[in-house]
Amino acid sequence: MSSPSRAVRWRLLDHGEATGPYNMGLDEALLRRAADEGVATLRFYTWQGPWLSLGYAQRRVEAERLAAWQAAGVGVVRRTTGGRAVLHGNDLTYSIAAPQEALRPGLRESYDQVATALLAAIRQLGARDATRVPVAKGTSEQPAFDCFAAPAGDEIMIGAEKLVGSAQRRMRGAVLQHGSIRVAADDPDVQLAAGIDADVSVALHEAGIAPRESELREALRASFEGVLETRLEPGEVSATEVAHAQKRVELHRLDPLSAPRSRDL
Repeated sequence: MSSPSRAVRWRLLDHGEATGPYNMGLDEALLRRAADEGVATLRFYTWQGPWLSLGYAQRRVEAERLAAWQAAGVGVVRRTTGGRAVLHGNDLTYSIAAPQEALRPGLRESYDQVATALLAAIRQLGARDATRVPVAKGTSEQPAFDCFAAPAGDEIMIGAEKLVGSAQRRMRGAVLQHGSIRVAADDPDVQLAAGIDADVSVALHEAGIAPRESELREALRASFEGVLETRLEPGEVSATEVAHAQKRVELHRLDPLSAPRSRDL
């Protein structure tokens, strides 16, 4: 059966570093455009310095903990997607924002589709022993603070350690899924300040795989094109998308832990 994505034109955004609020704001803008206009986008990006992104539903953080993060130079931002905390800075982040019909139908099926692309790219780069978490292991009775401490179904592992963590949000017939691919080890002092356990995750460099970032991006692009059965056309963000991201930056200055309200998307 042909992939439903063939009926949708896909845009590729290949971005560099940005702050946590801008990155999350732009992903939210891509979700909104997917819902309003049917635009499908695959985006790659990185982060300016260490940032901790919290899941939409994670509990409110105590003022003392927030102050400790800020003192250690760790920014914090809340995602519009679910899941647990992710430490960014030495990772490459991907995001997919698309109308639901551009992906396989259903939450589990779309996760499976994205995981297939991620795993193929990572294995192509040399991680032959990388695997996917069986769906049956995707629940936890006591959710950890750290996303990488609790592998969920269809996330990517090397051995017993998690390499890629992802989260998804659905809204008005559109899907946003973004995830962190750990490229290099984080600074131990930053991990300690952020409350992240260094022993539950692995980076590509720690596994003896050290591709140039351009090689990683190219492998992912080619793999997603194959799985989505489409051509990713290089594009640019619109002025409206940039404006939404900048609005998120301004809101973040008022409340670093704010999450976008549904009507803001």
